[in-house]
Amino acid sequence: MRATLANLLVLVSALCFQTGLQAQEAAPGRAMIVFDGSGSMWGQIDGTAKIVTARETLSRVVGGFPKTLEVGLIAYGHNRKGDCSDIETLVPVGPAASQAGRLVASVRALQPKGKTPLTEAVRRAARELRFQEDKATVILVTDGIETCEADPCAVASELESLGIDFTTHVIGFGLNEEEGRQVACLADNTGGVFLQAQNADALADALQKTVTLAPPAAPAVPQPTLEKNLAASVTLEEGGAPLTDADGVRVFWTAIPAGGGAEIRLLARPQITERLEPGAYRIVARTDRGSAAARDIEVSDTEITEVRLTLGAGKLDLSAVMANRDLGLSDTDFLWEIENLATGERFTVYKRALVKVVPSGRYRARLVVTRLEKMSPGSVELDVLTGETARAEVVADTSKVLFRAFNRDGGELTRHDVRFNIYRGPSTTDQGAFVKMVIGGDPVFLLPGHYALRTEAWDGSKREPVLQQVTVEAAADQTVEVTFP
Repeated sequence: MRATLANLLVLVSALCFQTGLQAQEAAPGRAMIVFDGSGSMWGQIDGTAKIVTARETLSRVVGGFPKTLEVGLIAYGHNRKGDCSDIETLVPVGPAASQAGRLVASVRALQPKGKTPLTEAVRRAARELRFQEDKATVILVTDGIETCEADPCAVASELESLGIDFTTHVIGFGLNEEEGRQVACLADNTGGVFLQAQNADALADALQKTVTLAPPAAPAVPQPTLEKNLAASVTLEEGGAPLTDADGVRVFWTAIPAGGGAEIRLLARPQITERLEPGAYRIVARTDRGSAAARDIEVSDTEITEVRLTLGAGKLDLSAVMANRDLGLSDTDFLWEIENLATGERFTVYKRALVKVVPSGRYRARLVVTRLEKMSPGSVELDVLTGETARAEVVADTSKVLFRAFNRDGGELTRHDVRFNIYRGPSTTDQGAFVKMVIGGDPVFLLPGHYALRTEAWDGSKREPVLQQVTVEAAADQTVEVTFP
């Protein structure tokens, strides 16, 4: 995938080259690269952030831009978080031969952090290219969809109708089918091309087609008989209903050519429709929790091949019941540690309630309240049967306790003058029973039971610590007071 991102910027060069060739007879081509600087560019591919790979790749390809091309650079989402106006012209349009250094330096300085106002960025690029006076080409490179409540399709149609000869090419990577449709209209509505890259093979094919594209007036490349020739889905059991996105399961699909060759990665959803070159394949579905199924298939250009695989799995339905919902705990304060007792596979889900598709078998699920220190309200063991749902709940009778310390005269020690050391059980000397140290004024969440409390004064008085036994009631909101003698 790192090579994929590298090739995307090579594709920018190819598109710029095309723009230059088409305008050589009249005047130099003019293009503006609109570059994604949103926070998602810190996502890693093969252990390296996408923005890092982008910097390295642009340094290599920028020297290949046509000398007749005039090019500039706009970036969005790289200055501020949550700001839909964060769009900046980093390099104004100018001769490519003299822009290489500025383009490289600008991309190297990008620090992705914000939103994705790609629609307004394309509009700004069009204005800077004087699209109502001259031919203008915008090349949008994005790894996300619009996040600023704009309509890219409507804006594309508007720019196309107002421009002299306006075109937008869109390069998307890592987008699913629906996300691709949301940005493809920028190209479709302006006579440009939309290129989707889901794997290295697909990207290489897209690059090959792009560099051989004729001018817009030339006939389009013939399309295959069927745009999609594979429809695949999974079920829990034989004859069961197909799973959907609502079932909360990720299904990773791959197609392995029967005659040998690289594995083809498809969309990661329970139901997919895809395009494969005609031939024989082994289609494989794997879930994010260990279930798998496979089948040998034949794919043609004249009919849709339908595949339905059975996972031999069931559903795990777990929920934590808060005995006192008024303590300030939220759904994000809970997690489940789940273990398949047959295989030893373990996974963690950060939710108070969850439904997960898992391979059939026996499981242990341990509830953890993340704001409890080293303690769990309980665990359950249950059997997940094929095609069925195993349900269980654990009561979280968590309590919130506030500790306060006073002098003999009734004056309370301030926040930074007192420390409370909490131990599970009767002893304050057993470090294995230590729970937490709390400064004055901070409440702590504890399970019901008996605790030992060691209160230390940090006000310079050098008084001896006070040792005290404390009983925490179930699902309580209580205050414990300590008085120094």
